[in-house]
Amino acid sequence: MKRPHTILLIEDDPWFAEQQLRTLAEAGFSAKHASDGLAGIEMLDDELPDALVLDIFLPGPNALVLLHEIQSYSDLAKLPIIICSGSASDVPLKSLAPYGVVSVLDKETMQPGELVGAVRKALL
Repeated sequence: MKRPHTILLIEDDPWFAEQQLRTLAEAGFSAKHASDGLAGIEMLDDELPDALVLDIFLPGPNALVLLHEIQSYSDLAKLPIIICSGSASDVPLKSLAPYGVVSVLDKETMQPGELVGAVRKALL
């Protein structure tokens, strides 16, 4: 039996994180959660996920700091990253693509299926 893809969600809003974890699990993914950037880095050190869903504004290091950190490691440099933020309109995908960002979703307007679709597309 094929193991499910592991998705790491780095999100500081507990309610939103719970909704996304449930959506990913229902779609057949193994979803893990870190509530801040430092915890996310520790989880990346422990186990390499298949994709990362990342909020922009986090306690501690924000997503931009994490993106720089991730790119500094050869084993993480190819990790597909999906930004999921309430400030998505201020986040140009074109400028973040060199960091492995493959999609930017707006928390305020997205439907649950959009995250699943973005993750599936990232894993192709």
